Order: sequence, then structure tokens, then C-alpha cells
Amino acid sequence: MTQQTEFPNAKLQSLLDAAGVLYEILVHGATFHRAEDGAANLGVDLAQMAPTFILRTERGPLAVTISGATRLSYKKIKKALGLKNVSLAPADEVAVLTGAEPGTVALVNPGLPTLVDVRLLEQPNAYGGCGIHAHTLKMRPADVVTVTHAQVFDIAEDKTST
Repeated sequence: MTQQTEFPNAKLQSLLDAAGVLYEILVHGATFHRAEDGAANLGVDLAQMAPTFILRTERGPLAVTISGATRLSYKKIKKALGLKNVSLAPADEVAVLTGAEPGTVALVNPGLPTLVDVRLLEQPNAYGGCGIHAHTLKMRPADVVTVTHAQVFDIAEDKTST
């Protein structure tokens, strides 16, 4: 459970506590807008950073979590789910769906179908948003999948590939 006495997102805390998963909330001086910044400030490997994106598709919105060492592949997402149209949801739609701004979207978004890239599961921990600026949620990638009922696919590509 959390190693901090106060968790500013009570709904998320309740969900994680009810699921019985281990998690930690890390509080820092600034919001990390890039996975590279989070990795450097937290002293962890870039691959453990776990940004969550909200996508718009013809079947409705999706939450997608990838490793910070990768970037989304719309082509792979379309192929994995048999979709024709996939794009990032606009900021106002993200706020309505998650209660958070892009850049702070939680690793766990109840009610949203979720995809997790297979590469994230190779990591011991996932460091991602919790819906609050300057706070990071740390939990095991397998627990992210369990709590969100995520589908796991190869939906990203290495940032170094062209």
C-alpha cells in the first residue's frame, strides 16, 4: 500500500487499496512532462517510466500505457485492435475522461479500456501519473495490467528506431 499518509487522489487510492496491490506515491518539486525528465529526477531507468495516453478511436476512448523508452505506434495499435482511426484525444477530452490534464494522467483509469505495451512488463516497476501534478505513482507493471484489466500488446516502438 502507499508509503505516504496522504494520497491526494482518494478515488485512485480506494481502487488500489481494494485491489490489494503494492504502490507508492512519490512527491517531487515539479511535474515531469517527458519520461526522460522523470527518469533523471527519480534516478530510475527510462524504460521504467510509464506515460499513459488517452486515445480517440472509432470504438471510443482508450487508455494506453507504454515504457518511457518507447513511443506509441498508431500502426501497431490499429493492427492489434482492428481499428481504422486512432489519434491522441484533445486535452479537454482527456480531462473529462480522466479528471487529469495530459502529462498527469494516472496509470489506472477506471472505466476506460486499457492497453499496455508488452515492453513495460519487462520492468520491475512502472512510474506514471496519478492525476496530480508533481506526484508519481509507482507500482509493478503486472499490477497495472491486473487492476485495469488491460490487454497487453506490442503497441510501441523503440525511440531510437526510425
